[in-house]
Amino acid sequence: MTDKNTGAPRKKRDREASRRRILQAGLEVFAELGYDGATTRMIAERAGLNESLLHRYFTSKEGLLLEVSRLSMEVMRSQPPHDPQPTPQDEIYEFMNSKMEYEERNRNFVRVIVSRGLADPAFRRKLTSGMKAPVDNYFMERLKDFKARGRIRKSVDIERLFFCVLSFSFSVGVVDRLMIGKSLEECRQQYQMFAKSITEGICQ
Repeated sequence: MTDKNTGAPRKKRDREASRRRILQAGLEVFAELGYDGATTRMIAERAGLNESLLHRYFTSKEGLLLEVSRLSMEVMRSQPPHDPQPTPQDEIYEFMNSKMEYEERNRNFVRVIVSRGLADPAFRRKLTSGMKAPVDNYFMERLKDFKARGRIRKSVDIERLFFCVLSFSFSVGVVDRLMIGKSLEECRQQYQMFAKSITEGICQ
C-alpha cells in the first residue's frame, strides 16, 4: 500500500517516521540524563513507541547514541559558516568563538558525547571512523586563501595550523567552558589572546 500524498510505500514511510521519533527522543533523553542515566525504555516511552522497535533499528543504546551523534555532526556541517573576516587574526578568533556559541546552544548533548568518548575509546573510534572531511573544512580553505594572498607566511603548514586552532578551540570551548564552568567572557579573552599570539608568529 502506498501513501496517497507522497506515493511512497506506507510501511517504509512509517518505519522512517518511527526512526526519526526515536532519534529525537534519544537526543532529548541523553541530553537530560546523560548516557548512563538514560535507558532504552525511557527513550522508547518518550518516542511513544515500543522498546523493541528501538532495538530493531539501532541494536543497542550505544548504537542509538552513535547515530544521534553522527546526525548532530551532519547538522553542524550544514550550518552556514561565519562571515569571512578581513585578517587571519579576526578569522581565527571568529572561528573559535562561533564554535563555542554552537557548543553553548547544545551544551548538554556535547557533554554526553565528550564524556562518553573519554570513557570509552571504542565508542570514540566508532564515531570517528568513516567520517568525511572535517566539519570545519571551510576554515582551512580560508586559511589557505590568506596564505595564497601573502597574508600568512609561505612556510606555514596550513593543515597543522588548522588542527592547532581546532585543539585550542576545543580545550577552551568544551573543557574550560562546559566542563569547568568558565564564563563566556573569560573564554573569549583566551581566544583573543591566542589569535593574537599565533598570528604574530604566522603572518608576514
